[in-house]
Amino acid sequence: MADVAEILKTVRDEAKRRGVRWTTQRQVIVETFLSVSEHLTVEELHRRVRAIDPTVSAATVYRTVNMLEKIGIATRRDFGSGSATFESALNKEHHDHLICTNCGSIEEFHHMRIESLQEEVALSHGFHLSHHRMELYGLCAACYRLSHAASAPAIPLADSSIR
Repeated sequence: MADVAEILKTVRDEAKRRGVRWTTQRQVIVETFLSVSEHLTVEELHRRVRAIDPTVSAATVYRTVNMLEKIGIATRRDFGSGSATFESALNKEHHDHLICTNCGSIEEFHHMRIESLQEEVALSHGFHLSHHRMELYGLCAACYRLSHAASAPAIPLADSSIR
């Protein structure tokens, strides 16, 4: 990953260029965002930032994340949960997503066969891909186990009258 100090300088310079005041709060927001590997909603990022600096407002987090997206440091994703999530766009290989429709967990994956098939399908239609996004929705292993355990028929207790 690029040096955090270098990224912070880039973000600071961009904030200045946009007329946005650079504050220690914005620095904490950017450092916290860069320190996580998972997808975060702005609300989750705000919760984590407030654990470090309780004075940071949700509005400051929203504005900072929007700026990170505009300058290519954050990627916005909407997985249908009602809240957009963001992930770092820095040094990330292409990946696709498995999204649990029950608990909302998001798992990243990469599979060369899928990538090859997508390219093959596009070319067979005379289409030349520039990029793509694949999102697969269903139940994660834990939610699947829970849903099937709850719906499994109960094992009848031994009837003591039958001998």
